Amino acid sequence: MEKVFLVDYNLCSLQFCNRICIQKCPITVSNKRKKSHEKKEEVPIYFNKSMNKIRINNDLCLKCGACANVCPNNAIYVSHLIDEPKDIIPTHQYLSKSNKVGFSLYNLPTLISGQVTGLCGPNGIGKTTVLDILAGILKPNFGDPNTKEEDETWEKAINKVRESEMRNHFIALSHNERKVAYKHQVLKVLFQKYKNRYVQDILASESEISENFFRKILDSLDIHPIANRMLTECSGGELQRFAIATSLIKEADLYIIDEPCTFLDVKKRITLAQLFRQRAQGFDEERPCPVLIVEHDLAVLDYVSDIIQLFYGIPHKFGVISNPITVKRGINSYLDGYLQYEKLQFRDKAYRFRKSTTERDWTHAKVFAQYGKMTKTFKSFKLEVDIGTIYASEILGVMGENGCGKTTFARILAGKLSPDPGSDYKGILAIVSYKPQYITQHSDQNVKDFIIKHSYNYNFTPEYIQLLYKPLGVDKLFDHKISDLSGGELQRVYISACLAKNADLYILDEPSAYLDVEERIQIGQLIRTITKKANAIAIVIEHDIQIADSLIDRLLLFTGTPGIYGKTIGPLTKKEGMNEVLKVLDITFRRDPKTGRARLNKKGSKKDRQQRAAGHWWGVKG
Repeated sequence: MEKVFLVDYNLCSLQFCNRICIQKCPITVSNKRKKSHEKKEEVPIYFNKSMNKIRINNDLCLKCGACANVCPNNAIYVSHLIDEPKDIIPTHQYLSKSNKVGFSLYNLPTLISGQVTGLCGPNGIGKTTVLDILAGILKPNFGDPNTKEEDETWEKAINKVRESEMRNHFIALSHNERKVAYKHQVLKVLFQKYKNRYVQDILASESEISENFFRKILDSLDIHPIANRMLTECSGGELQRFAIATSLIKEADLYIIDEPCTFLDVKKRITLAQLFRQRAQGFDEERPCPVLIVEHDLAVLDYVSDIIQLFYGIPHKFGVISNPITVKRGINSYLDGYLQYEKLQFRDKAYRFRKSTTERDWTHAKVFAQYGKMTKTFKSFKLEVDIGTIYASEILGVMGENGCGKTTFARILAGKLSPDPGSDYKGILAIVSYKPQYITQHSDQNVKDFIIKHSYNYNFTPEYIQLLYKPLGVDKLFDHKISDLSGGELQRVYISACLAKNADLYILDEPSAYLDVEERIQIGQLIRTITKKANAIAIVIEHDIQIADSLIDRLLLFTGTPGIYGKTIGPLTKKEGMNEVLKVLDITFRRDPKTGRARLNKKGSKKDRQQRAAGHWWGVKG
């Protein structure tokens, strides 16, 4: 890994600092001490007149950090650039638009029958490429991106693969002797594939498994309430459950599941994890087989996986797949940004979560708003909200099953819906900024204009960009069209637009959807930073139990019968709320002593039994 020093030109103010970074460079100091006849060394940090910018030549730099230490605006910072592997052949390479070598992928996952392999890494690092290769959709070119598709043969790929299990997999694929069930990340293709067909008819006609396992899948994925619907009538969560079902009802040799938890609540995520483990180990008459899962919810990934393989590198440039690692060590290594066995640091920053379960005393807290009992009735659904208080400067978490009224409640507070007549709710006398659950690309604006339109905020000073837009990478998207953004990019833009508004109350509905692990952690930190700076309140609907645990101060729980009836419990203190949520889910979690992250206990394990007996469902160390 190469250590380099970079300049953030949004922070660099040459007219005020007298270029102290150049003056204090050891080579500058050394040159000043030399006599006139002595040869002077080239200074690595210098002022480029034509660009009117400070430049750093890292080939000459001593890597001492003197320039970064003296910069008054912290415009100079250190970064570690991970080197692209030179000693191994890429598994696959793409060509860029200019016909140059583009993204390169190195290595392949390990397939172990009877086990679930969790794949973890940031967006743009090659996970979808790997899944397409394993599914037989994409033939690896092993470093020869100029090879035309029609010239590619499985024989070339097989001859390049060293690992016996993967070679056998490609041989079987080439002879059409191996079947892969693949749940894709993008779900919209299902609308065309199953046009004008009902959910129950599709699943019944395509099932290749035993009747017992088929019923188990329908029950676990809660398919019965949507059985008589067409796909176009299904919500995002319902479509996700259907997509997973269509994969699991196949009799396959390998199951590939890409981001199964998007749009799903915590309860469904836990049920899913248990279902994937049963599929891998061989449920009923089904034989054991490998299951590969890409997931960004760390608690669920930890819970479902038998081994972990990490993706690291530079997004959109190259990605490397690590060797298999035990689950605890693997996820901790990802948070550390360091692979111990390889002695490899792949990220400058290590992520940590709060380990303490102590919380704020709300006895004398200032009240921001109160609401009385209210109801909201639709054609087939009714929500009952109990009396509640929102305190100043808090982050109130909202959790519960899908279809129990969380989004309805958020829209009422945001002024998008009115409660039923007779409800004890007069509205909140405050400026509210709302990020909806479902976000769309139906706009011909660029990102910058979109943010201005939704936030009424024209502040794009270097300081504000550094505070809000740069942590999410939105500063690089300002000139991009909204219609051209990916799901993750669109989500980050919507969150930025919400937080950019000068508001008293920020309401964010599922902000972690579409985002990778690092982006989720950054979003949580940013919500807390912006609300604290603005002395505002945030209400966050969240299904990622790790992000909720690290972010919220108190919790409002929604229960009831999904799609029919919903009611609220609370707001509760964080300890009361998290304990109540985990009781409903029938799971316990402990904290990893090193990183502070939530680790869901396997049901019936020693720690699970101990915590249940002690009534400590939430947050015990170990």
